[in-house]
Amino acid sequence: MHIGGFNYAIRVLKNFLYAMIFMGLTMYLSYVLYERSQVENDDVAEQEGTALSLPDDMTIVRKDGSSLEVRLKSRTVTEIHFERISDSETFQFSIDQLDETTRELVEQYPVMAETDFSNMPPKPLVVEDNYVQQLRVAIARIDADLRDMEIKYAASLSKTERRTLRNKAEEMKADRLELEAKIADRQ
Repeated sequence: MHIGGFNYAIRVLKNFLYAMIFMGLTMYLSYVLYERSQVENDDVAEQEGTALSLPDDMTIVRKDGSSLEVRLKSRTVTEIHFERISDSETFQFSIDQLDETTRELVEQYPVMAETDFSNMPPKPLVVEDNYVQQLRVAIARIDADLRDMEIKYAASLSKTERRTLRNKAEEMKADRLELEAKIADRQ
């Protein structure tokens, strides 16, 4: 009786182990499928949102190849009105001076009446030092990545993942300070 009870206990433990392995695999696959569905839903949401509205952040590229991070405020048939993200100054710019891809993108935004620009004093577009402009774009990307990391950090339940995100954020902040120092040296 003692040996039979022992064999029974071994079978129960073996079945329990199999059940735990099966449950673990099921939970892992469920997690993977859930994450994949979230990424696909984000892609679908981005594709469905084709109607563009103002104001909107974008990068404009001129025919000469120079680019600028801006917040597009409004547009007419011939001009755009935007705020430069780096310093919040507003400008008017002719659509004809944009490269073809940027012009096609800008033309998807709604057209405002020609008189919409009349209450704003026009400022000539001052061409920034290209290097400084690239540094500012890199800073804007770091800021966007930091915002994304804050969201991931808040959503994470894993201490390891939070620690990794916190360390990466500190590295990115240090990189941002280096870029700001380079801009200060150029001015």
